[in-house]
Amino acid sequence: MPRAKQKLRETQEVLAERETQIGLYYESRENFNAAIARLETVVDTFPLYSKSDQALLGIGDAYAGEAHIVQVAPNLPGAVKERLRAVYQDRAAAAYAKVIVRYPMAPHVEDARDRLVAMNRPVPEATQDAVAESEAEEQSRQPLRFTTKTLGLIKHGPTVVEAVHVGEPSLDDPKRTLAPDITKENQALFTAAVDAGKPAATPIGTLAPASPNEPPRSDQPSTAPLQLEAPAGGTGVGVQVVSAPADPNAVIKAVGPTSTVLPAAEKPAEAPDQVNEIKAGSTPASSAAAGKTKKPKADLSDESSSKKKKKKGLAKIF
Repeated sequence: MPRAKQKLRETQEVLAERETQIGLYYESRENFNAAIARLETVVDTFPLYSKSDQALLGIGDAYAGEAHIVQVAPNLPGAVKERLRAVYQDRAAAAYAKVIVRYPMAPHVEDARDRLVAMNRPVPEATQDAVAESEAEEQSRQPLRFTTKTLGLIKHGPTVVEAVHVGEPSLDDPKRTLAPDITKENQALFTAAVDAGKPAATPIGTLAPASPNEPPRSDQPSTAPLQLEAPAGGTGVGVQVVSAPADPNAVIKAVGPTSTVLPAAEKPAEAPDQVNEIKAGSTPASSAAAGKTKKPKADLSDESSSKKKKKKGLAKIF
């Protein structure tokens, strides 16, 4: 069983070395999402890897690079830049702090401490158990000598000299972190940073007036009752306006009665009676007209006429 465990440690060393080199290459090309995905896979799956401190430093540097890209972005508002920058710097500081807490005796622990100091972040202190565990792992590794490198040119297969000889190797299936997952996470962070500066939406119907004297809103119709009823003794047409209850907090108090009743519509005046009878002693117009007789025409046959009469018969000759 000890030999099988050591073979497993060496195999995991080779797998972790491959992932780390790929992640560092992506980081050198400023493809930070792919770099973070590869390096997080190494840290989560192979904790006994001889260069785990270097992988954690790469994760922190990748998040620091993300913060720098956000800071120099030309089209982002200042508030959004600050929120995203704070998130990425927090993650970078967490990666640096894990180097000090988990691998306090690793070669790159001082680099992690210097980065935290440069970021004005507190530097954590490792516990005694963590120091003893890290020291045992570092002492169990064989140093990489010149002869080992020379034999590596002739020997087929990877070099596993730096593999740790203590500790329990991981028996779980490798848990891979994919670059698309990191990209979606960054998009969610960007959306949260943009929405953090927007006011919270208030549903319609829950808005209350700012002051007691503020008029009702269009989306909240007035609840004052309006009653239509016919007044007693009227014509059947009337309106009674009932005012809303007085507001005790109002600055200006209402003047006059709280209930105003409009007067009833007046009855229209009666038309004068039509007079068709003839008064006594007066002569009706028709009788007077009937009493007037027409004057007969005068007989003009006897009157002389200036016109010369025509002659008839033999009188025409003479």
